[in-house]
Amino acid sequence: MANLFNTFLKTLFPRKCFGCRASDFWVCEKCLAKIPKSPQTPAKWIFSVFSYQNKIVRKLIWELKFRGKYSVLDNFEAKLKNEFENFVDKNKLSGKDFFLIPIPITEKSRKTRGYNQSLLIAKRISDENKIMQNILFKNRNHIPQNKIKNRAERLGNVKNSFEVRKNELVENKIVILIDDVVTTGATLTEAKKVLKSSGAKKVFAFVVAH
Repeated sequence: MANLFNTFLKTLFPRKCFGCRASDFWVCEKCLAKIPKSPQTPAKWIFSVFSYQNKIVRKLIWELKFRGKYSVLDNFEAKLKNEFENFVDKNKLSGKDFFLIPIPITEKSRKTRGYNQSLLIAKRISDENKIMQNILFKNRNHIPQNKIKNRAERLGNVKNSFEVRKNELVENKIVILIDDVVTTGATLTEAKKVLKSSGAKKVFAFVVAH
């Protein structure tokens, strides 16, 4: 039944590689292999997979984030998963009790969009029992970060925009924040600050692009 439904979706919304226009892919393996790795991120505790300067990456994230095409994750899920496993090994987290927390969106955004793209990404790279939901909340709307270029202004824009409910669930825990894009790191830095003040032992971040 699932295969039949997927076939129906592909017929209704035919896929074309954003790079070479090959059929049945949002990004084919050949084009995926050519996407440059992410440049150095704003902080050592933040890891990013791809360069956001790449037009294919920008298109993939745009379709996922604003057009509800969850299926764009299909063609680079394996790459993200492999990079996440390498990230875990590099930071010596294998065998340790760590949890993933997707960067939350406001209730208003969730109602408008219908989903949180960071949660969708988290579900593709890890077991669901490692994902902590309803812990970190975005408690106010602010100007979208992509509308602000200055780092200091970005930090001020997201200041006090997160809160942790149920502090006991993050106390002495290792947390990995999950997000789609990092630019200056302002959002992730604010989220980390709130988690640390709520008792988290360590906080890392894994994002798709920078």
